[in-house]
Amino acid sequence: MRNLKKEYNTSLVLIIHDLGVVAKICDKVAVVYAGEIIESGTLKDIYTDKRHPYTIGLFDSLPDIENDAATLKVIQGSVPDPSNLPEGCKFNPRCPYATEACRSGDIKPVKISDTHMVRCNRFSDTEV
Repeated sequence: MRNLKKEYNTSLVLIIHDLGVVAKICDKVAVVYAGEIIESGTLKDIYTDKRHPYTIGLFDSLPDIENDAATLKVIQGSVPDPSNLPEGCKFNPRCPYATEACRSGDIKPVKISDTHMVRCNRFSDTEV
């Protein structure tokens, strides 16, 4: 896929759960939860400076080949029913940092850098 992108000088939109494939093919990454982009940035932004608790949870749940753990870390709770999404941040029922502000209202995107955005009240000092 990377060779085809280069050969035809084209873009590729990849919707995938495999973070290894993302690391090999993508230049930019958008992390989606319950149909909403909750963090986006360059590959480096997302892989080295993840900010949203869901993004952090995704990376923490990857198997570690150097650590022979019998069980993997999991994100607590369940994905919400798409026909009955929670108010506020859609991740708030599963988030260990959720506050009352996370449970109500519109969660605004926050600009971390020129290339990195997160939709989380933990970073509400600077809005995009």
